[in-house]
Amino acid sequence: MGAEILLAWMSETGAGDIRDLRGRVEWFFRTTAHNPQAYESGRWLRDMATLGHVEVDWRRGRWAVTPPAAALLPMGGGTAVLTGARPLTLLDQLDEHEIAYQVVDQACQGTNRLAVTPTVYLQTESVPAMTTALDQIGVQYAGYAARHIAALIPQIELGAPAAPPSWAATTERLSVDPTQGIQFVTAQPDRDGLYRWKVENRPRFAYRTGNDWRQTDHATGVLWALADQGESVVRWRHERTVSGEEIGTVFVDHGAPLPPLQARALVLCSGLVAKFSDLAETARYDNVPRSVADRVTQSIRQRIASQ
Repeated sequence: MGAEILLAWMSETGAGDIRDLRGRVEWFFRTTAHNPQAYESGRWLRDMATLGHVEVDWRRGRWAVTPPAAALLPMGGGTAVLTGARPLTLLDQLDEHEIAYQVVDQACQGTNRLAVTPTVYLQTESVPAMTTALDQIGVQYAGYAARHIAALIPQIELGAPAAPPSWAATTERLSVDPTQGIQFVTAQPDRDGLYRWKVENRPRFAYRTGNDWRQTDHATGVLWALADQGESVVRWRHERTVSGEEIGTVFVDHGAPLPPLQARALVLCSGLVAKFSDLAETARYDNVPRSVADRVTQSIRQRIASQ
């Protein structure tokens, strides 16, 4: 067994400290002949959050597993994906209640990414029948979760007023360069933009506009800076039309991380984490309705481009 052991442990534990969890994740993958870097466990936890298995509060350093739920895939012909807590006994319970399912391994997507837990797809010809069966084993029916999340996503905003970094802090500013891409470079906090520095060995982000400093997180700050500079990082490719609705693939440039809700809305269209291409330098999300893609893109102050 692979990462499903980690999800089973998280399901039994319920919640905890992020540093402790990341240490356990790194230890687990070392037992599989992998020697993960510290940042890889953070990426793994973010991937698990996009799949809907866990909620993460990076600022407070806490995580909590979400309740088990079944989310229908858009235009999936009655296929649902199992999200949230997954105790080791859950698949046995699906068998006992004759709920058809398929387990699909998720390969490592891109360089330095740890494999997440396999995806469990549920198949039914009758949603009411599946809902009744799932209710008996404590799994909530979530409907078209991707559409629901996209419809309710708020526009990203900068946070409360913040103090600038101390004079002793080593600060980095977000740089957007056609040849170097999106990256942080060491710089004095003497101009507008997104800045990063460390406080008690944890990254702190703040956005400067004139003399005004605002709190922010990594994803929001990066996307805010890209919008301010008029940079477009989201593209759409049409794949098919089903019942009058366009379904396609969304591509997001490397270095432009999506906030948790936006990423989850796209991931729950397929039940698979984003596929990262080191060659194309993009993250790819499959089976996304155009309406979901448009709503996610608008919420991050971007305009979607077609390819």
